Amino acid sequence: MHKLGILDASFLYAETPSTPMNIASLQLLELPAASGSGYFEALKAFLAARVGLIPFMTRKLKPTPFTLDQPVWIAARDFDIDRHVKRVVVPPPGDLRALEKLVARLHESSFDRRHPLWSFTLIDGLGASLSPSVNGRKVVGWYCKYHHACIDGMAGQGIIDVLFSDDPKTPPPPATSRPDEAEPGFLDLLFDAAKGVVDQSLRGPEQWGAQFRATLSLGRRAFAGQGGLGAFADTAPRTPFNVAVGPYRAFAVCTLPLPTVRKLAKSVHASVNDVVLAVSAAGVRRYLSRRDALPERPLLVGVPVSLRVPGDTRMRNQVTMLTASLATDLEDPVARLEAIKRSARLGKEVLIEARALQIEDLHVPGLPMVMASVARAAERLRLADLVGGAVNLVVSNVMGPMRPKYLFGAKMLTHYPVSIPAHSAALNVTVQSYVDRVDLGVTACLEAVPDAHILRDDIVAGWEELRDALGFHEVREEVPAAAA
Repeated sequence: MHKLGILDASFLYAETPSTPMNIASLQLLELPAASGSGYFEALKAFLAARVGLIPFMTRKLKPTPFTLDQPVWIAARDFDIDRHVKRVVVPPPGDLRALEKLVARLHESSFDRRHPLWSFTLIDGLGASLSPSVNGRKVVGWYCKYHHACIDGMAGQGIIDVLFSDDPKTPPPPATSRPDEAEPGFLDLLFDAAKGVVDQSLRGPEQWGAQFRATLSLGRRAFAGQGGLGAFADTAPRTPFNVAVGPYRAFAVCTLPLPTVRKLAKSVHASVNDVVLAVSAAGVRRYLSRRDALPERPLLVGVPVSLRVPGDTRMRNQVTMLTASLATDLEDPVARLEAIKRSARLGKEVLIEARALQIEDLHVPGLPMVMASVARAAERLRLADLVGGAVNLVVSNVMGPMRPKYLFGAKMLTHYPVSIPAHSAALNVTVQSYVDRVDLGVTACLEAVPDAHILRDDIVAGWEELRDALGFHEVREEVPAAAA
């Protein structure tokens, strides 16, 4: 029996009509030279033969009776590849704005939980301004969407390793048949729910010691003063991002040159993630200043941090959240980067000490119903408009493939992420590296950020400001035209 962990299931419970818990990516694919009008149907057959290699893609959810425990994965015996792989045409003129708006619309819809929680969409009709002929070949969009209950960002990269290959003529691993698993019955699920509660109570004593020590350590930090808990002890100032979100999305993308980002980070003893945070801070600062909405206190950012150990490729969520200052009260871009670097490192120290408090599994009868009811009630009452959140926005950095990838012979040109705006944090900035690129996606609530493309331009301007301030203005890598 394949039961969801509490972290995976929490994304199901937190989902509401205005907050679909979808994570996605947008690639531009250069089709093979010999591809014709039948490429899409051939690609669909290719995928149908291989999705069985990724367990959740041929499984669906079955709830525990009376919602006593987390749901379980069962084989989707009615699995139909046509339900999950589709083709659309971007509206004219097929430029970048049109593509971004189409992806925003695709990202707004929730999954039907009676079926596997994923979809792929081939986007045709891209104009010459977005996809100029690459070696005389056609370029299409490829939008991949998954429910966050299935995977986190790093697990999503694992899917690329399975379905994509490193060579246009080298196929991924051979297709396998989907396992014929017995579906658990009513009594099986009840017994498993009861067993989870008993096992949890037996494991409790061995965990309490580590949790007690972690609590003492954090207490010493808190009472020591001088910012011992870092940004975790601060409160986020109110901004236009900290509201109850609506059901519609805004989306915009850009690309930064990874070699220069790495050189810049190394020159100031920072990480690539520090630079991503600094560039995002500069963009948000410009955007809010133009709207006369920049708080005097620095904005706080939530940064997802992977808990995976090297080699762990399980398709499940293994992530926690770091809180750091974006130092938006500082005008100098270099001083802002240094402040962000210090805050992020202190936040990591706090997370390490608090690791024992991370709940990896939890079995409380009725908890799923309570969590889902609270989420729906908070949305109906628009509590996020009244009570500020812990952070102002979320910025995530996921390491993607370092070598070019191919899907059924089509070369992957870009790797733009599409993420989740949430109540009290209506803005999400996520980056994914790919070969020599840093592909950045701005995903936001359309009501809170109706001009995501302007915020994207502000982020690019923030990158140029930091780059030039640190003396890297002479390094001018060319960004592929398909992503300009």
